Amino acid sequence: MNRTFQYVATALLLALTAARGSAQTPTCEEQLQEVVVLGKQKPKTLLRRGTRMPGAIVMLTPDQVGHEVGSALTLRHATELKEMTLDIVSNSVAEATLSIMIYRDSTYTEVLESPLIAHIPQGKKQTITVTPEKPLLLEPGRYIIAVSFADCAKETRAQWTLSGQWTDKQRYGMARQCCMQFPLYSKVGYIRADATDTFEQRNLNIGLKVKGIGD
Repeated sequence: MNRTFQYVATALLLALTAARGSAQTPTCEEQLQEVVVLGKQKPKTLLRRGTRMPGAIVMLTPDQVGHEVGSALTLRHATELKEMTLDIVSNSVAEATLSIMIYRDSTYTEVLESPLIAHIPQGKKQTITVTPEKPLLLEPGRYIIAVSFADCAKETRAQWTLSGQWTDKQRYGMARQCCMQFPLYSKVGYIRADATDTFEQRNLNIGLKVKGIGD
């Protein structure tokens, strides 16, 4: 009887060992997902606007489509970005669109497959909040989050194609009628004319605010 019990126990042990060996090993991606599950935490501010400069504005006109203004964000831990917010003093550009891109600071490699888009209505004193449609997880590191003047009405862009030939007075008059105005903040920022340029550092910014969980 004792020998029979020993045979059964050995068979069960071998069966359990084989089952464990045949089980699928979690992939690196699955392990990472387990690590970065952030739970139902309350979003907190990861990037602040800076100090508002009273009365000062940044003006973007239709001939500056593609122009980017960025802010640096340093993350110590895996973080889920929840929302990005900025204020607009006024917008008189028809069908104006802003986009937000995220770059790795060291290489300018784009993190997002496609930019986050915000359609800006014409009007004054607007607060624009951009929320990712799906979870946006960033690993630890330093990033540049850049706001870009993405597009506007075709008729408006066509009207501004000859802006390089205007006098300063003509350009100023046109800009007063057709531009986006942002409040100016005293905070380190990064600007470039388009994606082919290198970001240049400035001590001024348009006051992007970023919230997230996990950092």
